[in-house]
Amino acid sequence: MSRSYFYVKKANFIKIIAFCFIGVLTAFLFTGVMVTSLKQAKSSYLYNWMSELSMGGYMYAFGMENHYFTQEYRNLNKDFSISSLLLSTATNIRFNDVRSLLGTELPGLAKYDMEIIIAGEGTNYSNLPIESNIPLEELLQERKGDSTQQSKTETSQTVKPPAQTTGDKKVVFIYHTHSWESYLPQLNLTGDANPNKASSSVSNISIYGDRLKQQLENYGIGTTNDKTDVGKLLVSKGLNSNSSYKVSREIVKEAMASDPDLQFMFDLHRDSARKPVTTAIVNNKPYAKLVFVIGTGNQNYKKNLEVASALHDILNKKYPNLSRGVMYKDFSTGNGIYNQDLSGQAILIEVGGVDNTAEELNRSIDALAEAFSEYYWKAEKVNG
Repeated sequence: MSRSYFYVKKANFIKIIAFCFIGVLTAFLFTGVMVTSLKQAKSSYLYNWMSELSMGGYMYAFGMENHYFTQEYRNLNKDFSISSLLLSTATNIRFNDVRSLLGTELPGLAKYDMEIIIAGEGTNYSNLPIESNIPLEELLQERKGDSTQQSKTETSQTVKPPAQTTGDKKVVFIYHTHSWESYLPQLNLTGDANPNKASSSVSNISIYGDRLKQQLENYGIGTTNDKTDVGKLLVSKGLNSNSSYKVSREIVKEAMASDPDLQFMFDLHRDSARKPVTTAIVNNKPYAKLVFVIGTGNQNYKKNLEVASALHDILNKKYPNLSRGVMYKDFSTGNGIYNQDLSGQAILIEVGGVDNTAEELNRSIDALAEAFSEYYWKAEKVNG
């Protein structure tokens, strides 16, 4: 065997090793790009397609034994195309969704990927809820206002003992992932043009959690309102508001572990939208509108949707136009899970917006408590 032949074989071997190395490196880089794309949710088309890969792989594996299944699965998924995927990945424009042509260009429409499941009166894709995104320094602001009206009922009335109760059991857990969210009138900042100033570590949404707790207990439903200052915890851990759901998740898990009677998890928020969008006139009185948000990034979203839909329907009958509806949110428009994977009876509820007054908010909280008590006791009766 000649020496030249040996050198040729050695060179080929080195090329093969180099090719394998480059291939592995490319695979790692591709995986990193895909994971980053999914986390940042630049392309909702890409996210939705990747979400279906597990089902697609299963169906095609099953189809190896029975080609009928593969054929039917292809017939049911004709919308997918490589060209659509590449265009969506690069531009986030989708052939079958005209909103994608506007969502990245017009201010305020970047949230267009949120899906309206049940639309309340006047709700459309131009006035969807706006999740607060405030600078870190705002989280610990101790803005204070006139709190004398925040917990008062409209008229002094004697609360009758409820016909039925949960006894010593606490079945509802209220918490506040964005504990700093407040209202401009509550902070004596009525008319202020900056929604970010509707934040406070001492006078915030948790006050209305107290109101909801009291009203639910008036209906005999044992309730806990957790007033943990999530903003303070974020700052102490060196985190920003994007990590708020990680912090509140530990709060919910600890509560569930310490009290097995807890059934319903309500995360109360405040919308950043302005008053014309977040206010309804019901029976000639102004109310702060409510929105029910369901995260689709978990296995419980259909169960949670049932609860939210039932509450929307009850409110719509008793207080027309109070509920703005039920929305789906996935990873492309926010957290996507909202701790709702921890329970099949967990909802994020937006209570009014930055401009709503204590009086309007109290009315809405009372209506929500009434609607939930009707839902809860009806379900208890059905379950025996």
